[in-house]
Amino acid sequence: MPEILTSLHGRRVGLTDQDALVSIGGFISGSGADQIIMPSARNVVLFDDFLGDVVADQWNFTEGTDSSTSDGGIVEGVNGVYRLTAGDSAGSVAADYAQLNSALGWKANQGGLRLAARIALGSIASASCFFGFTDTKSLEGPIYASGTANGLTSDASDAVGFMFDTAMTDDTWWLVGVKGDTDATAQNTTIAPVAATYETLAVELDTSGNARFWRNGALLGNVMTNALTATVALTPHFGIRPKSAAAGKTMDIDWVNVSANRV
Repeated sequence: MPEILTSLHGRRVGLTDQDALVSIGGFISGSGADQIIMPSARNVVLFDDFLGDVVADQWNFTEGTDSSTSDGGIVEGVNGVYRLTAGDSAGSVAADYAQLNSALGWKANQGGLRLAARIALGSIASASCFFGFTDTKSLEGPIYASGTANGLTSDASDAVGFMFDTAMTDDTWWLVGVKGDTDATAQNTTIAPVAATYETLAVELDTSGNARFWRNGALLGNVMTNALTATVALTPHFGIRPKSAAAGKTMDIDWVNVSANRV
């Protein structure tokens, strides 16, 4: 096996006799929420830039029953984009929700579990969306506004992430979680998404199921304790719907990066 002959940092990073760069802990590019973690012997990683015209088999698209809920798919153009398009009938999850997820292949107790993505909402009027981890691949809005003040409804038993819902009194990005059907203490970022404007969001879980959140490279709020159950299998989740019979609710996903320690 190639060994480090020229050390750059305490023999944890260096060059082999063939001038190949070796990093013992793997490779990470970018900073803050913009970081992209690459596959390595120590890290299991899913990264997709949604290039080309075929969606990778790792992704599952699920939609409500309304005929206006379009199949999610890649929008050809610069960077490559996956677009979710919600329905416009009743504003319910069952009718209008559009979601993208993957396999239930991640657990917080792996260590280093992290989900990051660059997303943009087409419209923020009368809309509800969720980005984060949840515990099912079935059609489900993991966490959304209850419709009373800043109350929440958690359909998921275990989930964590960013939620925006115009039925909240404060319709901003909220940091939300639920552990074994018990809601974590939600945090109001006081920051609202801007229509048709990309943001890079990230959520990271420790081995106990506590969560930290980033937006555009900046750490948000406080550590969310008991965000979810550390041993529950999770999938990354993107979802959007209108809150009434309104059209034009889309979520564009530029790239997504899911990573955790290899066990």
